[in-house]
Amino acid sequence: MKKLECMTLATLGLLVAMRVFATPTEQEISQLGTTLTPLGAEMAGNRDGSIPPWDGGLCKPPAGYQPKKGESGGGPWMDPFANEQPILKITSDNLTQYADKLDEGTKELFQRYPASFRVDVYPSHRTACYPQWVYDNTIKNVRNPKLVGGAPGLLNAHAQIPFPIPKNGYEAMWNQSVRVDVPYVKGDQETWLVDAAGNVTLTSINRVEQSKPYWDNERQAVPDEQPYWTLISTTVAPASSAGVKQLRHNFLDTEHRDPMAWSYVPGQRRVRLSPEFKYDTVSTSSGGVLLFDEISGFDGKMDKFDFVLKGKREMYIPANAYKFNGASSELVNTPNHANPDYLRFELRRVWVVEAHLKPGERHVQKTKMFYLDEDSWSVAIYNAFDNTGAIQKVTYYPGFQEYDKPQYRTAPNVLYDLTKRVYTHGARMGAEKSSGFYRVARYPSTYFSPGSLAGTGIR
Repeated sequence: MKKLECMTLATLGLLVAMRVFATPTEQEISQLGTTLTPLGAEMAGNRDGSIPPWDGGLCKPPAGYQPKKGESGGGPWMDPFANEQPILKITSDNLTQYADKLDEGTKELFQRYPASFRVDVYPSHRTACYPQWVYDNTIKNVRNPKLVGGAPGLLNAHAQIPFPIPKNGYEAMWNQSVRVDVPYVKGDQETWLVDAAGNVTLTSINRVEQSKPYWDNERQAVPDEQPYWTLISTTVAPASSAGVKQLRHNFLDTEHRDPMAWSYVPGQRRVRLSPEFKYDTVSTSSGGVLLFDEISGFDGKMDKFDFVLKGKREMYIPANAYKFNGASSELVNTPNHANPDYLRFELRRVWVVEAHLKPGERHVQKTKMFYLDEDSWSVAIYNAFDNTGAIQKVTYYPGFQEYDKPQYRTAPNVLYDLTKRVYTHGARMGAEKSSGFYRVARYPSTYFSPGSLAGTGIR
């Protein structure tokens, strides 16, 4: 009996350590490209037609598109829906009628700012479109990806959405971590902070150089022991911080390779390993409100929280945010919350993932809620709750279709810190001092290394 118990425990321990999940069945796989889009979204619209069927998305620029920013195209992205008017305006007066399609963070914003906060709902357009090879890779290689270990890490996946038919929260979150992106890009982005008194501060302008060999379709895989995503962020403004750099590496096999980060300060002329740039460490470039594991919704290892897939639901989420991207910061930066005149919401289906802090782990947040757009696997809305259960953060990721690439991007964000009563927004691709991310040639293999960090300084 004892031997049997030991074997059972050993087997359970092995399963936990390996965290190997079931691959989709052949019947499920046959749905990709038929009843499901190649990336796993429901092809059909909803019953009352308020969510349309997916027809392939917006794959080409509309007539009249004339990019001016970036060296290979990019913004300003012409708004193909500029003539549309809201079909619904949700205010504090009619909130209860639509509350079942709103997240807790948005309802809290209505509670705090009943006289001015508003959600304008427009007709839904499922614009997400990607190159054909993204669809082909995802379907052809859908049996290969596996999760391993307690973090867990991702193996045997390349240039594909690894789990278009997710079985659990970890698979859904890996889909968002490796969501489709141009492999080698560069661009400037600005970040603004509006405090509780309505004071507006440009907290930073950063030059971002990014490499994602995971989405280099000319490779067969991410090179051994190399990060699947790496970035150098150089502060351009304010002048007091100009030249400060961060270098970050994220790996697929998180069970064996932790994310790594380095920093460089011009005055010290020294590159320093920065292991603290993860989890709930605060990013200073955001004005002190963004945690490192909140970048783009979630960033880093999934080892502190249990990620639970709660299923799908219909929600109002920010989408097709051409108007928001193109507005001046002066117009967007209104007191208490971003100007609702420039935010477009649409009814969409989203995957809901709820993350609970594991017993014995430490973090300033107890629960994280992620709402993933079914067409792009990107986080559309993120809510965070502190250790008392009170809501602490709500972040919108107003996505839009970069039809010139094509890909759906959710780099813009609006983050409300409800504890500090401030909000920040950044990475608006059409903002005055932002160039938008533009495609560049593959970076040299040593470019994203600590040794080269100091040599790429801007002063």
